[in-house]
Amino acid sequence: MKILVYIVSFALMFWALLEQTKEKPNLIIQIIAVAVFFFLMMRLMDKTPGKFDKNEQQNEQ
Repeated sequence: MKILVYIVSFALMFWALLEQTKEKPNLIIQIIAVAVFFFLMMRLMDKTPGKFDKNEQQNEQ
């Protein structure tokens, strides 16, 4: 599932970049594609565990 989200997010960015090559790019498509890309990347990075564990941070203080 995670790989599918990566593929969809990068496909959206690719589509937004292709839209810029047109003579009159559609601004709405670009804004939506970038917003969805950032939202999907936020969701993906939220699931990535951090470097430090919460217990380790409490022990250091």
